[in-house]
Amino acid sequence: MIRTSRADASTLLRSLTLIALATLFSTSCGSEAPGELTGTTEPDPVKPQLAVTYVGIPYGPFGLWQLNTLLWGPKPFTASHNFINADTLILQINAARSKGQRLIVALVGGLSTRYTTNGQFDMTKWRNELNTYNKASLKTAVAAAVTDGTIVGATLIDEPETKRWGTVLTKATIDLMAGYTKAIFPTLPVGVNHGATGYTWRPTERYHKVDYAVYQYVYWITKGNIALWRDGVLAQAKLDGVTPAFSINILNGGVQDKTDGVYDCIGTGMGGMGTWFPLCSMTSDQVRTWGKTLAPLGCAMLLWRFDKTYVTKAANLSALTDIGTLAASKPRRSCKRVV
Repeated sequence: MIRTSRADASTLLRSLTLIALATLFSTSCGSEAPGELTGTTEPDPVKPQLAVTYVGIPYGPFGLWQLNTLLWGPKPFTASHNFINADTLILQINAARSKGQRLIVALVGGLSTRYTTNGQFDMTKWRNELNTYNKASLKTAVAAAVTDGTIVGATLIDEPETKRWGTVLTKATIDLMAGYTKAIFPTLPVGVNHGATGYTWRPTERYHKVDYAVYQYVYWITKGNIALWRDGVLAQAKLDGVTPAFSINILNGGVQDKTDGVYDCIGTGMGGMGTWFPLCSMTSDQVRTWGKTLAPLGCAMLLWRFDKTYVTKAANLSALTDIGTLAASKPRRSCKRVV
């Protein structure tokens, strides 16, 4: 998932626990090529099944899959963003393909502390985790899934702009991570997840190898003025040469509840309790309006995050379905880098 851009909220529970990454390359990491990639022996690769056709813009929540099991639906969703590991990647790809679902995969995931040392991003730890994917069967499966559209992209890091990664991350560092990943999976689009303010992170630096960026909207960043935020994001994406993808934080992105001293998320612009004070869920009207504004503009449209209680509420499901109908009607778009 993408969090609500509160940097100190790194303990927020998320079933997918997105992507933890860490400090600068050690002295042996100046090259973006894997060099001494290591991988364990694996059985013969599963033969890819390519008889599948995807249409429209991929649309769905973070965490819809638990390994190779759908938690719900999937309609109206056609895609999702999920944490995965090397041992179960092929299972998830084949299960998603069989359901006509598309994937953004978080290959290196878990709590950020798995990939930090003394509070700073540690590239060696991140790289060691990625090395577990250096297997012929996974390369074959990923290449096939990219070709037929089952895999939309792979996320390198979640919210590099936040304090949980320390102070050493730069866009150049993330480009090195992109190059390292592409040395294993040459055709795989790779990207970064940014929170609501993330598009302003290191604005004078540029991505040169990152393909896409996911930008997530919440009410408080522009007091509901989605057009103002959208225009700022699109301008920065153009400067960075990345293809934009979008997300809205349905669970924590509504009007915050901090005016009457009682945290109950009952009030104008509040769609129910968020995951911690003072955050509130989006209302169904906010979901519909903001989702339909952003969905046509990117290579994917995401929601943070899957919550069965929220999505099965009739008004919310109606709004989510409306976004899905719009996304399905738009031309399919690659998440590959635009320049």
